[in-house]
Amino acid sequence: MSNSNRIAYLVSAYPATSHVFILREVLGLRARGFEVHTISINADTRQAASLSKLERDEQYQTLVIKNWPRWQIISAVLMVCYSFRFACWAALWQSFALAKPGLRGHALALAYWLEAVLVAQHLHSKKINHLHVHFGNEAAMVGVLCKAICQCQLSYTIHGPDEFYEVRTQQLSAKVAAADLIICISQFARSQLMLISRVSEWAKIQVIRLGINTSYALANTRSQHAQPTLLCVGRLTPAKGQRVLLQAMQQLSELGPCPRLLLAGAGEDEAQLRKMVQVMGLSQQVQFLGALNSEAVRSLYLEADIFVLPSFAEGIPVVLMEAMASGLPCISSQITGIPELIEHGQNGLLMSPGDASGLCLAIKALIDHPEYAQQLANAGKNQVAKAYNLDRNLDQLARSFGVFHQEPDHV
Repeated sequence: MSNSNRIAYLVSAYPATSHVFILREVLGLRARGFEVHTISINADTRQAASLSKLERDEQYQTLVIKNWPRWQIISAVLMVCYSFRFACWAALWQSFALAKPGLRGHALALAYWLEAVLVAQHLHSKKINHLHVHFGNEAAMVGVLCKAICQCQLSYTIHGPDEFYEVRTQQLSAKVAAADLIICISQFARSQLMLISRVSEWAKIQVIRLGINTSYALANTRSQHAQPTLLCVGRLTPAKGQRVLLQAMQQLSELGPCPRLLLAGAGEDEAQLRKMVQVMGLSQQVQFLGALNSEAVRSLYLEADIFVLPSFAEGIPVVLMEAMASGLPCISSQITGIPELIEHGQNGLLMSPGDASGLCLAIKALIDHPEYAQQLANAGKNQVAKAYNLDRNLDQLARSFGVFHQEPDHV
């Protein structure tokens, strides 16, 4: 295989509403001279009309593993088993050795091996020697097995915190050991990998932060409302903490005029959240906007006065960076990597996760003291420009990949 600047990006779902940062990363690397091929385990089921043009283009050219016709799968398996012989069957044994116990665990192990065979066939046919996986989830296990089959170079971007919850059952230590390079989006994520890996492996674990285009700051005039408007953007899942936000809204309504809340996102918790809104008597204050593409989300920042993300589990949310860059004062949870973005009382407010009363008081403080809110907003915009500049961080990633490709062990 060639060791040029060809990279295959493997993701469980790509493109995806919650993975816009991966799209930006792929486009940025291509602009820097890398030939990036995208591979998704699962298909993007969104309607084309709901996608931006960039997302439609990526959807069209992304190889979707689960969309392969049966005859093509059989052909790929035969080709890979012939080309890599012993390594192919050794990878199958490795997959079973790393499997979760029980029949389902072994069925998944077989599925991961088959997906790895298909990825290996694609890398072999395109002469790609570097596979990069976003997240340390099942796709990373496919990456481990793919490397075992075709001896490609393997790197990950680790976000957290999901990867750290079931270290043993997710075989995270084995994934770290198999990787040649690991990019962490936060010092917190790096520390968690250091905790479960050998000291000799620490050098390959780097921190390169995600980022946004600093021109994200909107020149348009922010909408003026008689009623303060809160915005929360994120999947409607328990981990995002929207239930806590609704409890805080109920407390705010008892203290005086209640602000308006815009909830952008869709997910498994939507029915429960709608029921809570009805029971709490907040139907006039809370508006569900559904899943939105990145362009629609960007316009929402003009409609809001305060951005709130009271999550229980996060990496460092890109929507939080976007909200800060757009000039909104932000409130979030003091968890995982978020304190690396928001310094409490300096460029935003951080609350204990699950503390509805504390969240209520924080929102009220920003509503009652607009000068303080603006001070936090200005500092937040400066923080994003300084540490979360997409172009600068992409330059760092491109340099890291470039050095990685030139090292003797990776040629």
